Amino acid sequence: MAGLEELANRLRASTVQIISQHGGGSGIVWGAKGTIVSNAHVVRGKEATILFPNGEKRPSKVIRRDGQSDLAVLTGVPGLAPAATIGDSSRLRPGQMVIAVGNPLGFTGAVSSGVIHATGGRWVQADVRLAPGNSGGMLANTEGEVVGINTMVYRGLGLAIPSNEAAAFVRNESFRVRLGIEMMPVSGKWMVVGIERDSLAQRAGVQLGDVLLVTPDRLRSLLADLPADIPVQRAGVTRILRVHRSAVERQAA
Repeated sequence: MAGLEELANRLRASTVQIISQHGGGSGIVWGAKGTIVSNAHVVRGKEATILFPNGEKRPSKVIRRDGQSDLAVLTGVPGLAPAATIGDSSRLRPGQMVIAVGNPLGFTGAVSSGVIHATGGRWVQADVRLAPGNSGGMLANTEGEVVGINTMVYRGLGLAIPSNEAAAFVRNESFRVRLGIEMMPVSGKWMVVGIERDSLAQRAGVQLGDVLLVTPDRLRSLLADLPADIPVQRAGVTRILRVHRSAVERQAA
């Protein structure tokens, strides 16, 4: 693990401040073209101003924005700031140390650390300290890889959009269909520990304690084309649950 100060400085170098008519927040330099990734709620209009770590300000335009996924992509300036290293959020496990970098309450490049609380659902949950202005900033692992986009605080935990979802959004791949479950790793598999009310999962008959027999990334791929058959294990029995937008079909195997 690199020294914390060295690691923090490296992460700050790829974090920008976003200023818009409706407020602002943080953003991440993403890729060789200098593209900026942030939350949709940070950039509600079509334009914004980017304040880079070296103090330079540049106008920016919103390339793509989606309120449901709360992600936005903005134009940047190639070479003005180093691109962040993007990690694989599916490899995160509870207990791992993570670092949040952003611009909360006007403090540029503020850093806080904590540990992963839960993964596998819509959010990466971590006990990092976030405040207004952190939105759109990075959640990184101790290797300096971005594993999430900090978005909000809920019941004392910081919630971040998984980096794999952000990467798909940058590539213009849509993963807007969500199953509506929270998972935790158990013996190398993923157990359902939370189900959102009126979600696809609830309609498909997913139950607490079900163990998914696919990885989170494979699950996301399956959900991109509904209806989809999701294999789960329940009380030692493998079941195939059919996920459909308007109907529920279940088949035991």
